[in-house]
Amino acid sequence: MSTTGTAPIVNHAVLRSFAENRVNLPKAEVDKHRDQVQRLRDHLQRVIDDHDHYKLIKTLHSGSVAKGTALKTISDMDVAAYLDAGQVPEGDEHKLIAELATILRAAYGATKAPEDFEEQAHSVKVHFHGSGLDVDVAPVVYAGLPDDRGDLITKSGDRVETSVRLHLEFIRTRKQRYGKDYAQLIRLLKFWAREQRRTRGDDFRCKSFLLELVVAHLAAGGTSLADYPTAIESVLAWMVSTGLAEQVAFDDYYALSTIPAARDPIRIIDPVNPTNNVCKTYTNRNRDFLIEAAADALDAVTAARYGTTKSYAVECWQQLFGPSFRGD
Repeated sequence: MSTTGTAPIVNHAVLRSFAENRVNLPKAEVDKHRDQVQRLRDHLQRVIDDHDHYKLIKTLHSGSVAKGTALKTISDMDVAAYLDAGQVPEGDEHKLIAELATILRAAYGATKAPEDFEEQAHSVKVHFHGSGLDVDVAPVVYAGLPDDRGDLITKSGDRVETSVRLHLEFIRTRKQRYGKDYAQLIRLLKFWAREQRRTRGDDFRCKSFLLELVVAHLAAGGTSLADYPTAIESVLAWMVSTGLAEQVAFDDYYALSTIPAARDPIRIIDPVNPTNNVCKTYTNRNRDFLIEAAADALDAVTAARYGTTKSYAVECWQQLFGPSFRGD
């Protein structure tokens, strides 16, 4: 099949169809995941009510499902467990992840194996083998501050101020400002990043939050999100041209002047906490891998735009999305 004009063969409509069929998480699956999470929240509430020290103030859905940017292939959900700061013993923050894992094991008793509760850097991952779903439960020490601001506790005991409510509000504001294309473009880019992790290995890192904030940054600068191939090309071109050396930050909830100076390889600043670089742990090697992947993808998108056969254009886009992309 040949093209007789200059319009690309893999166009907006093709990527939209691919997203609807292969990328997006259907609402029915969202509802099933939410039911699973609600049962976990009920278990946690029941056990922690009788705990000697900890008091659960609330649990909030967080992460990609709550933001509406989840992929069809999602296997995890995120929950923030807000604990009363007055009940967290001073100096015991480094024990909190382990304590939360113990509480969750007690909540499920003999119905789940101890190894189903995996301690991670910021959360306890609970594995549900029947559904295949994992739920990350992150403890947030809460002292009653407005907007659900509290301290996310790491396994080492570090505190990082966060607000699930404001993070969700930030994304919701962008959806209202830029329309449905904002979340859809993020999902397509997340699908690209997932494929790169699969093929390039652990040195490739590109967290969802990075993509959410980069797309918001470019949209605020005037980049149109209405044509998916062009918008994807713009994001990739920005990564390559800046070398990811350009700081990304927003003034929704703080003045940009309050961001402290630093020399991290990538500077993507948390929109609710000016002291938190969400890419703080990225190394120069991680940055170089991400730029290399973006450059390869940019070359493929550019080649596809000028391709004269469908098979060639599809082959180019498969470099981004893998063999499941058929161009239908």
